[in-house]
Amino acid sequence: MGKAEIDAMATKVRTVTDGQEIFPGVRVGLIPGHTAYEIASGEQRLIAFGDAMHSPIQISHSEWSAAPDHDTAQSTDFCRQLVADLQEPGIIGFGIHFADMVFGHTGQDDNGPTWRPIDI
Repeated sequence: MGKAEIDAMATKVRTVTDGQEIFPGVRVGLIPGHTAYEIASGEQRLIAFGDAMHSPIQISHSEWSAAPDHDTAQSTDFCRQLVADLQEPGIIGFGIHFADMVFGHTGQDDNGPTWRPIDI
């Protein structure tokens, strides 16, 4: 996309910052190459983490990056924090690329953190 196209969209695009509440109860999390959204209602939260992880195996291997990861160290840190957050009570994860098990949370087994799908 060139400068002319970007300039033409400028009045229709709103930029956001990491942690900004973009709607009541909805916060955005940014790292280079990825965006995650946290949606809160009372004590319940849903974290939609989009392209931050592409497969449930990445729950156990947060260091495995994807092509959009511009800074692999930063994306690894983000994914490790995401895995930790998804272990907290009241938090559900939504991984769009997780095929038929897109909703879940993380738990621990003998090999470390794992994705635990839930039915919604």
